[in-house]
Amino acid sequence: MTMSTPNERKLPPRRIGLSSALLVTALSAALVFAAALLTRTGVLDLPPIYDELYHLVPAMSWQTSGTLEVLDGSYERGAIFTRLVALGFALAGEQSTAAARLLPSAIPGALLVAVMFLWVRYVADRPAAWITLFFLLFWPNGIEVSQYIRFYALQGLAFLVAALVLYCAATAAISTSARIALCALAVPLLLLALKLQLTTVIGIVAIGLWAALVYGPGWLRRHRWLRWALLAAAAGVVLIAASGAADELLAKYWRIYRWEPWPVQRDTTFYHRDFRDNYPTFWPLFPIAAIAALRARFLPASFAVTLFSVCFVLQSFGGLKNIRYLYPVMPFFFATWGIVLSFYGGRALRRLRGALLELFPHRWSVPLRTGAAVLAIAASGLFVAGANTGFSHGLKLALGSETQMLLGKRRWEWPDARAQLQPWLEKRAVVVTTEELLAVQWLGDYDFALNRPRFSEMLFSLGPDTQPFVRDFRNGRPLAGLVSDFEPVLHCAPIGVLISNASFLSTGIAREFAAMARAHGATVSIEPSSSSALLAWERAGDPTRTAGCLEDAGIFYPDAAAALLSETRQPQSVSVSTQ
Repeated sequence: MTMSTPNERKLPPRRIGLSSALLVTALSAALVFAAALLTRTGVLDLPPIYDELYHLVPAMSWQTSGTLEVLDGSYERGAIFTRLVALGFALAGEQSTAAARLLPSAIPGALLVAVMFLWVRYVADRPAAWITLFFLLFWPNGIEVSQYIRFYALQGLAFLVAALVLYCAATAAISTSARIALCALAVPLLLLALKLQLTTVIGIVAIGLWAALVYGPGWLRRHRWLRWALLAAAAGVVLIAASGAADELLAKYWRIYRWEPWPVQRDTTFYHRDFRDNYPTFWPLFPIAAIAALRARFLPASFAVTLFSVCFVLQSFGGLKNIRYLYPVMPFFFATWGIVLSFYGGRALRRLRGALLELFPHRWSVPLRTGAAVLAIAASGLFVAGANTGFSHGLKLALGSETQMLLGKRRWEWPDARAQLQPWLEKRAVVVTTEELLAVQWLGDYDFALNRPRFSEMLFSLGPDTQPFVRDFRNGRPLAGLVSDFEPVLHCAPIGVLISNASFLSTGIAREFAAMARAHGATVSIEPSSSSALLAWERAGDPTRTAGCLEDAGIFYPDAAAALLSETRQPQSVSVSTQ
């Protein structure tokens, strides 16, 4: 009897059919999406922060009248997103914060996690994908943006998908027609992201830079005409710069890039501090991790490192600062670490396990020493995770334990404001506020806004010659930036109130406003509550003459008291959780 050789005895490798592979991929993506959505619904039904009202109020208007009205103005920025909020209301059958957050923010936020997981699995391996997923699931910025009634989650998803599609177009072994089709697919996604957020331009620059660095040298070697085209383009740029023809255009875009609302801080270390505080283990080592990732898997690592690094640097030296502006590219930071830990982590863990097995007493049985080694490694992993507050903060957000703040801003509510204001409305008081949309939400209307940061936005949009009490195009109400601007209002209005958050009363603005009112012979009274605060002034005079006096001063007077007393204007509130 002839004996079989080892090769003959070996069973043929099991092949998984295409349909089975697609099914496994779909199931994995569905499970990841479900897990991500679960971590992004912990604070779904809590009250809105101020910025979220820019979409909530117009969405309610869209449902009732098909417009994006806020009082006598219109908030057009991110109109696509606002319509999605209105659609969320319609599908849920109620105007609630949960409905406003789920469809346009939470679902795109969870989809971003699933898409990134699949990409890392495709370009690297399963361990790298699972490590990246761990970062993404407990990513504080990702969890908050996904429950933020603003367009950042949708913009992040559109940009990320477009970027990954372009990566596939550049790297996959496919036909030219397929590459063109993928590029055509990416264009509308990038346009959507750009429509929602101008910082998308920085991401597009990063993609272009990656393509130039990785493929540029090869293209130049293969196609000599590209060298001449590049030289001609460079010469054209030099000539245009020397002629000064583009000076005005360049100055315009430089101003946009560097602009920030009052107070101007020029804080170039903002993002560095955020990463340092949230990921103190991973941030200082990121340059080394980037090099290691490039050594492990050059193409995907170079893409991830370039997109994250370029956006990080350019955003750091730009004007506006908020961690949500890095939302579309932070997954690439996590992917870099996923690639590194997957490629080198296995070997490191095996060596650590071996060292621990030698360290433990040899009289212990092998299973006992192995179990102790596993426990020691697991404890070390938990220690590292616990030392990086990003994970613990993310877990807190996922569990819904953080109820007062969102993206660093407090959820202010004014349930007592209308009752506080009612006696003053009956006296035909002028209504001034520092929180315009909270006044719309809880009162229904106001006359004048005292808000220096938002007035600085008017200066940027309309020009440096913009005068106080310009009508804010977002709501049609007069807006001024300084207390001193209210001199004519205090002169014309014998009775008025300044309503704001409870913390406002301890500010220098409140003290300055009260002092100016007293200088006009008014008696100032302060009415605090747990959430809102009222600073009222009253002196002898006829309130019915306020409108004519302000008109003579060239100031538009909406007469909010009349609109609120007649119920022409109603509070614009949505239902929230009572927890």
